Amino acid sequence: MKRIAVLLLLAMLPLATVAAEGAKGKKKKADENTREWYYELEAYAAPYRGACNVKVWSYGPDITTARDQAAKNAVHGVIFRGVPGDPARRLTALPPLVADPAAERTYGDFFDGFFANGGAYLRYATKTVSSGNDEILKYGKKNYKVGVVVTVQYDDLRKALEQQGIVQSLTSGFAK
Repeated sequence: MKRIAVLLLLAMLPLATVAAEGAKGKKKKADENTREWYYELEAYAAPYRGACNVKVWSYGPDITTARDQAAKNAVHGVIFRGVPGDPARRLTALPPLVADPAAERTYGDFFDGFFANGGAYLRYATKTVSSGNDEILKYGKKNYKVGVVVTVQYDDLRKALEQQGIVQSLTSGFAK
């Protein structure tokens, strides 16, 4: 009986390995999409002063990985792309926090660590809508586009970038 159990376990081992590799492949694809910053942003609403709500459309090989990248994409968008306005909903556009398009390369060491999985970007983003209410679109055989509403702590993020010397302080132009 022990022999049969051992043989069954050995027979199932390759299946478990293939499943684990598949999950790693999906995560790798999502990380690749994030490295290329493949997402879309739209203004959603401002919940309170110093923060902004954005709907970020992330792409991925499955719903979970696309949803997991949403916070990272939202923070990146606020820093480097800005948030487009929506005149129909009376939402004004937010300019990007970093005006220099080369800043991402110039401060590459900082941003690599900042946007690493589990990095500091998580301090400035909160998913505001439960996963059951996310908008999900499927395109192709194994690709999803997931819309998630994320609250980005705009003012706190700006202060953090000022402390790193990436963004000039708003008061830097005034004489003391």
